[in-house]
Amino acid sequence: MTPCFVIVGYNNVRIYDVAKLRQLAHRSFGCKLVLVVERIGPQDTQAADLVIEAELGQSPDLPPVSQALTEAALTPVGILPFSDRGVPLGAELARHYRLPGGQPQAALAGLDKRRFRLMEAEAAAPAHYLPLTAQPIDSLASLIATRQALGGRGFIKPVAEGNSRGCIAVLEHSDCAAIWEELAPYRAAGLIMEPLIEAAQEYSWDYVAGCRWLTEKHTTTGAYRAEYQQIVPAPLPPEQGDWLLQAGEFMRQLLAEDWGAYHNELFLRADGASAVESNMRPAGMHIWDLAALSFDGFDPWQAWLHWAMTGQNQPVQPALRGYSGIRMLRPRQAGVLHQLPDMAELARGLGITLHQGSYSRSRGDRVSSRVTDNAGFMGHIVLHHADYHTLRTRLDALAEAIEAATVITCDAPVASY
Repeated sequence: MTPCFVIVGYNNVRIYDVAKLRQLAHRSFGCKLVLVVERIGPQDTQAADLVIEAELGQSPDLPPVSQALTEAALTPVGILPFSDRGVPLGAELARHYRLPGGQPQAALAGLDKRRFRLMEAEAAAPAHYLPLTAQPIDSLASLIATRQALGGRGFIKPVAEGNSRGCIAVLEHSDCAAIWEELAPYRAAGLIMEPLIEAAQEYSWDYVAGCRWLTEKHTTTGAYRAEYQQIVPAPLPPEQGDWLLQAGEFMRQLLAEDWGAYHNELFLRADGASAVESNMRPAGMHIWDLAALSFDGFDPWQAWLHWAMTGQNQPVQPALRGYSGIRMLRPRQAGVLHQLPDMAELARGLGITLHQGSYSRSRGDRVSSRVTDNAGFMGHIVLHHADYHTLRTRLDALAEAIEAATVITCDAPVASY
């Protein structure tokens, strides 16, 4: 039997990370890489040695996976839940093959935001941890009533989605009917509404195999909340940093201490920290790649694979090398992409070293300035610098230059007769 790692699901376009894990599995561990997805796409078979279809989500389907592995003469040596919907099946597979991983019940709570809020309310939280209430929304009437009960402003989200999908600020009574219709794809799995937190900065407590760091997050304003910038590590005063570190650790212990990767999203408020949501899988938006750039001798992907095999945590926190950031690129108007500038050339002209950058949209694609979730951007850039403030300035300058040089053909106005 041939040893293999099993990746369970992936979010959106993160197939590039699956391919990266395959290379690491081959090179560093001499193992094959298996990918489990709900529907096999053409890119999946190119990024993994074997692709298996199975139901994910709150009712995971284990037999098709174990049967396919047996037929392929593959023996799992590590289970890697890589999407929110893949977490429950990942926990079941880890238990079935007696590999490192949390209990399935904890995994369900990690996927279900409503269940997490109920557990949070019953636990003894640390000082400066500020729990949030969450009310189920199952009708337009309950949406209207809950918004009013929260003082006229609330934030509605699907209970089992990630990447800001379906997350909308409910600001006015007149918005409720349109929002309810927009949320139709998520109603069956469940919706919740929480207080709208406005006077706060977002961070994440990122964790892999015993190593933890804080990431500074920037999100769009308005009705939708899409993350457009991340910086690793987040520079913070000691007291506020402690609030966030304690909050992230509390969330981990609330769900499953014995789990290889976490991406716990947090609000930093004037008097403490609140949980946005807990994600029991690696962070998105290249945050682990930013960590590899920012810390000496630290590769989160390698650490995750090693933990999945052994269950061993890394006892020493990595040393800081500098600051790394990713900036998502936004279309400035709606229409069709006509011309995309050369990122590297613009960076050279500004005296900026572009570590990495790419476009996720191509010439001829339709784009919109109304970014509703993390999939609405047209590309990204990654920069690194020893000084945090210099990094911030350069991210702003290069993103501004790229967005200004992007040519978008405006949608033609509809003639009226």
